[in-house]
Amino acid sequence: MFRRQRNSTIDGIRLGQVAGRPRARRTALAISSRDFLKGAGLLSSIVILGATFGVPLAARASTLRGATRLIDTHRVVGIPQQTMVATKEQASRSGPPSRGRAVAPTITSQPSSETVAAGATASFSAAASGSPTPSVQWEVSTNAGRTWTAIRQATSTTYSLTASSSQNGDEYEAVFTNSAGKVTTDAATLTVTTPSPSAPTITSEPSSETVAAGSTASFSAAASGSPIPSVQWQVSTNAGATWTTIGGATSTTYSFTASSSQNGDEYEAVFTNSAGIATTAPATLTVTVAPVQSSNWSGYADSGATFRAVSASWTVPTVTCQSRANAYSAQWIGIDGYASSTVEQDGTEADCLAGSASYDAWYEMYGDSAVNSGDEVELSPSTNPVSPGDVISASVGVAGSTWTLAITDSSTTHTGWTYSTNIGFSAPAESSAEWVVERPEICSRTCSLASLADFGSVSFSNASTTTATGSNGPISSNSDTAMEMVNGATLLAVPGALGPGGAGFTDTWEAS
Repeated sequence: MFRRQRNSTIDGIRLGQVAGRPRARRTALAISSRDFLKGAGLLSSIVILGATFGVPLAARASTLRGATRLIDTHRVVGIPQQTMVATKEQASRSGPPSRGRAVAPTITSQPSSETVAAGATASFSAAASGSPTPSVQWEVSTNAGRTWTAIRQATSTTYSLTASSSQNGDEYEAVFTNSAGKVTTDAATLTVTTPSPSAPTITSEPSSETVAAGSTASFSAAASGSPIPSVQWQVSTNAGATWTTIGGATSTTYSFTASSSQNGDEYEAVFTNSAGIATTAPATLTVTVAPVQSSNWSGYADSGATFRAVSASWTVPTVTCQSRANAYSAQWIGIDGYASSTVEQDGTEADCLAGSASYDAWYEMYGDSAVNSGDEVELSPSTNPVSPGDVISASVGVAGSTWTLAITDSSTTHTGWTYSTNIGFSAPAESSAEWVVERPEICSRTCSLASLADFGSVSFSNASTTTATGSNGPISSNSDTAMEMVNGATLLAVPGALGPGGAGFTDTWEAS
């Protein structure tokens, strides 16, 4: 004979001079000392660059015979020419400025008035000449040009802004300034048109997201409308039955760090303006959790609190059996075992015995030698029959040192039943709560883990816990851990992500 026991404590959790150009020199006029008398006056012979000219000398002028007089002609380097001295009248006439002379700014391009729709970009441009190059400062008048205000940082020849209806009729001018003076452009008027009000229309729906726990989830949406609509994100934790406003989520993209407790939550954006409201379709958040590995458990365990009660429902799966093979699977809920040496649990079993399917219900106080030596207690098939498809509801609770384990089978194929038992046991740590599919340990002369029966899948629902503080909630209300069952490198069974509200999941068979 062999004996079955849960051996339910979790096992093996692995958790970036120029050539050709004359040299500069000052040249002079040479006047010969020989004088000639012609007519009534004296003439001197003047030689300029090899040419001889007669120049009348002033009355009484005399030149010492043999002497030379030099006259500075201001010749330009390399270009022989004689500079004439301008009269005062000539000097006052306008002409090309001398080198380094400042010239006041002169407008060369005036800004044009603009007409744009509210929310569009308006641009004004102007230009001016001058020396030195003038700087520019744009100014605005909001009272038909009576007063002007400098626009901060508007110091380029083009000034652009996003127009709003409140700026309709404003005037803009550019002031050009340099060391010689300043000049102001004509004023250009901004006309801002406002379209007729229209209710928001959704133009981009948010998409559902799947992210790992601790990663960033983002939802985005967009809508048109006039005036431009505001946006507010909302969340539903109960499959859309009710919606809650998310504080501060008022941008078209809402991002946050996802936790496993948010798995299944839904998100929508509500766009509002004076003409109406529009709401996007909901988008679902799926949060995946990297499971720890166990050689005998697959499912979820809650920890980080003192647990006084645990419960859930599931449908008994149908096993697929190999010819003459023995294989086992147990579906249960319980307290302790994830991080302690005892387990208080009850559930069902779907096995293959010599190739034939077998189903039963059981409870176990693992670690309590007073209850069947700490092994499983199978309920009588005659008074507590179990069939595939039966809906099972189970609970485990403790008050003081008294444990109550209860199972209800809501069968439609045979008469339903309820079983409950009270057991006194003061040793449990009450440090975890579990929802598990297990391959039990089979003991004859020695004990070993059984082959896992092909149970297909089993879904746990309505899963909840109650802690010592009186807090009652689903699996996700506490620190939850997903566990997958392995045999070395072979994956035997794996739990899916927690469903909406965090109160259920589906566990799936992978291998025996």
